[in-house]
Amino acid sequence: MVWKLSSLLSGRVQQSGSSLIDASSVPVAASSLFSAIPLLAVPALFLAALGGGVFGSSLYEGASSHGSSIRNGSSNVGETFPDEDARPATLQSVTHIENDIYEVTVYSHAMGREVKNEVILPGGPDNETPRPTFYLLMGADGAANGWSWRNSSDYQEFFQDKLVNVVTPIGSVSSMQADWYREDEATGRNKWLTYFTKELPPLMDEYFHGNGRDAIAGISMSGGPALHIASLEPGRFRAAASYSGCPATSGVLGDTYVRQALKLNGADAAKMWGMSSDPAWVAHSPVLHLDALRNTALFVSAAQGVPGAIDGTETSSERIGPPLAIEAASYACSSYFVDQAQHAGLDVEWYPQVEGTHSWGLFEKSMRRSWGVIGPALDVQRFERATPVTKSPLPEEAPQPVGGSVGSSR
Repeated sequence: MVWKLSSLLSGRVQQSGSSLIDASSVPVAASSLFSAIPLLAVPALFLAALGGGVFGSSLYEGASSHGSSIRNGSSNVGETFPDEDARPATLQSVTHIENDIYEVTVYSHAMGREVKNEVILPGGPDNETPRPTFYLLMGADGAANGWSWRNSSDYQEFFQDKLVNVVTPIGSVSSMQADWYREDEATGRNKWLTYFTKELPPLMDEYFHGNGRDAIAGISMSGGPALHIASLEPGRFRAAASYSGCPATSGVLGDTYVRQALKLNGADAAKMWGMSSDPAWVAHSPVLHLDALRNTALFVSAAQGVPGAIDGTETSSERIGPPLAIEAASYACSSYFVDQAQHAGLDVEWYPQVEGTHSWGLFEKSMRRSWGVIGPALDVQRFERATPVTKSPLPEEAPQPVGGSVGSSR
């Protein structure tokens, strides 16, 4: 029993009648493959092919099964989920940054600290028109070094004619947007799952005229968590998106993706969810809880890791290495999630791309494309702004993200 190379690379395993590899088919399949796709896309496609074959469940699911109810299956795993009685965050201050962007500082009771949020308020705080809220999350860097959607993209121009609050929390460094078992020396006390489900949304509704009809999206490290957060509050989050993320925390590759995202900033994964055998890793894996997303409009995107103009660098060699590898892993993981979600009958739009290596150009392109899913799900209305937005100029050498971390030094 063998798997033909061409079948494995297509993700559809076919068995031949021989117990040996059909050697004559290997050169033909390989030649056809490499003439049809860029060489640098091979890692992403190969990993995706493995996920589409018999190895998929081991790579992204581990020993767990779909639909397993494990939230209360352990005496401790409940600690990694929000307290149902958690109270909303407390508003501390609102400071104007530029155009319709404000720094909204709140106090998180769950984390015992202030959290700053960059928020687009269409028309400013005085606009009392009820509207949806779109939570647009950062990667492993958490924008802690000052680089966020505001100054790394043209998202202000994109949202200037849309009646929707756009919220980007600052400081969720290598957190997986999760509620951790224990405090971490590098990242502090993390209760971001509580923050996004119990603390921040009701505050946005009360003070900034949110109508309770929200969506959430994340880049890189936060892509999978965005889907997970939406699955916990389906009545609120009508749509969710993952841009170059990995919607799995289980299995060999899902586990590895998470650990690398935490390692970028010295965080300890054991303090988040314990050892890999702890049920928390499975409890928070979107690919294992697809039914919880059945009524949510989903968008998932990733690229095959081929450097190009979208990355905004002068030479492709600048993007070969970690940016290429991370995007290839994101592509494979995202592809597997989409395959499982579509087989389960979920409403998911898959936007695979060839060009892009975990860069802001790629993230922004995906965000704009996702609006075809998110905008209608939120019923976003048109907003007439008095004057066009003008963004402050960026430094000549704006750093590109590596692993969702904005900054060339990481």
